[in-house]
Amino acid sequence: MDPIIWHKKQTDISRTRAKPLGADQRLLILQKMQGKPELSVLLEMFALEVEKQIDISRMLWRHETTTTLIRHGQGTDNRQCFALRYADHSLGEIQYDTPYALDQDEINLLHTYHRLLAGPLFSAIEYRRIKEMAMRDHLSGLRNRSCLDQDILHAIAMSERRQVGLVLLLFDLDNFKQVNDKYGHLDGDNVIRRFSSILKQSVRTSDRCYRMGGDEFVLLLQPASEQSARKVIHRVMTRIDQDHTLRSLDIGTSIGATPYRRGDTPVSLLERADRQLYQHKRSK
Repeated sequence: MDPIIWHKKQTDISRTRAKPLGADQRLLILQKMQGKPELSVLLEMFALEVEKQIDISRMLWRHETTTTLIRHGQGTDNRQCFALRYADHSLGEIQYDTPYALDQDEINLLHTYHRLLAGPLFSAIEYRRIKEMAMRDHLSGLRNRSCLDQDILHAIAMSERRQVGLVLLLFDLDNFKQVNDKYGHLDGDNVIRRFSSILKQSVRTSDRCYRMGGDEFVLLLQPASEQSARKVIHRVMTRIDQDHTLRSLDIGTSIGATPYRRGDTPVSLLERADRQLYQHKRSK
């Protein structure tokens, strides 16, 4: 027999055929996925169910500006993308890379899985949106103090576990109270928004920006060194000087910068940055 034909026959024999899901199976899968508000947990559970019937090399989910890698294998020449919807709501798309081309039975099976996923996925997206709203400062659009309290613990753990550099920058606006007193809170709010935008423009996507309250802000830079932190500070100061509104109102900033030191706690990091900030403010 031709070896190519023999290889194809052997491949067809070893490949398990996908079977349609019965009503009991669909109900069981739906029950497993319902009540899982965390997207990472839900998507992992979904992937495990799909892999019971279809070999997946790589799987990812795209939604709005976010791409979530669910299975981290190599991409293949056999790629399928499916749009996900729940009623009138777009839930992004899910992409599969498989070691072989999917047949129609397998594609139909994936559609069944997607219908089961849609409701729980919509709920998980809404849960994330509400959770993010609770962790954001409404005026600035930056993360708030509650979010900082959580993130700084995670950042310290990363530094200790993986030896990843961490630098905390603390900012306090100069002349902000005078602007509020002289021009009113609408102009003060505009100052907060413009400075917040400058912070976001000055950092990488891996860094995080927070408004502590009033005119105090924090940047968590990770991975980072004191040298890379100085570059961020330079970018912030340059953008302040280039901003006509901030310059016309004589808005500047005082800065406290400190790297993570072994044994630091969130309190010790913030206190050390606070001391650096007020030394900077007094030196002006």
